[in-house]
Amino acid sequence: MAAACEWHPGQAKVATKSQKIQTPIAIQAGRYRLIWGKFCPWATQIAIEIDLLGLDQVISKGEIQSLRRRDLDTDWVFGATNQVKDPVLQTARLSENYRQALPTFSGRATVPALVDTTTGAVVNNDANFLLDNLATAWRPYFSTAAPELYPAEQKEAVRQTSQTILHEINEVPGKILQAKSQVEYEQLAQTFFTRLASFDQILSTQPYLLGDQLTQPDIRLFVTLVRFDLVYYYQNKLSYKKLTDYPALWSYAKRLYRLPAFKQNTDFTAIKAHFYQVDDTPINSFDRVTPFGIDAAKWA
Repeated sequence: MAAACEWHPGQAKVATKSQKIQTPIAIQAGRYRLIWGKFCPWATQIAIEIDLLGLDQVISKGEIQSLRRRDLDTDWVFGATNQVKDPVLQTARLSENYRQALPTFSGRATVPALVDTTTGAVVNNDANFLLDNLATAWRPYFSTAAPELYPAEQKEAVRQTSQTILHEINEVPGKILQAKSQVEYEQLAQTFFTRLASFDQILSTQPYLLGDQLTQPDIRLFVTLVRFDLVYYYQNKLSYKKLTDYPALWSYAKRLYRLPAFKQNTDFTAIKAHFYQVDDTPINSFDRVTPFGIDAAKWA
């Protein structure tokens, strides 16, 4: 799923699906709130970009819980109980904000979700659209220190590299979990590791994917790299190599992590809880046991 974080694909599925919402976004300070999850790679991209551009001064952020509720397969909540409300939106379940946009909504509430605080309605839940919209249309609100994530002279390179990362890196872990054959799995894994090797080569001669300047594709790649050794290597059987086996990629990932916008939106504990424990039901099988610790110091 390229646009949002849904349910954990290893668990029992229900019939409902996510629904894409794309309504006009007014470029107006203080009007919108990003609802995201620290565990979700798609939503984390948006959170990083908001902070990196200084848009956190005009777009607020609210977090959903990392674990599903045992009785809410298609929804997300904002606190330790189902009654805790988001302090700005004053809703206890994300589906309430989806229904403000679509009164007949019955699908999966997903993140990222950009919500209009004047109506409480989700206006957009497409990560790819939001990444581009924030990096271009919101320029009047960028901080003076904001990097040029979508430079005009590299527009096509940004677009092409972003699409490559989306299809050959970001989407692969999810697609592998849906693989129906050994051949399908191996094709996906081969695509993933071939692309990582090519990026490792590129980054051995320059600091960022497109040269000396950090651009949007770097954000897109980072969210998968930071989950690779912790989750995808084991759970998605992407075990041919680890991130630490790619010298340039590993150095690059650590360099990005040291930037406040990346570090403050990376939560290893939340990632582990979501991808292994999944929901708040009692742990009664080994596959839901959360791996012991993480040496976060190695990312320093």
